Amino acid sequence: MFKRKCPHCGVRLGDFLYADACPQCHEALEHNNMARLKPAHEKVTKTRSWAVRAFFSLVRLVES
Repeated sequence: MFKRKCPHCGVRLGDFLYADACPQCHEALEHNNMARLKPAHEKVTKTRSWAVRAFFSLVRLVES
């Protein structure tokens, strides 16, 4: 997650909390870059077996 202080020089980030680099020492903030690369909620698509697909299609048919 995002840290409140720069790990290199220790300056408070304040308004630059989400910055890619520290405004004081201009070192890259790796923890900010890694948090942006990974989505918070990643949708995982799984292939369902034929029985599961048949069950859910039957449920949709009954509900409609």
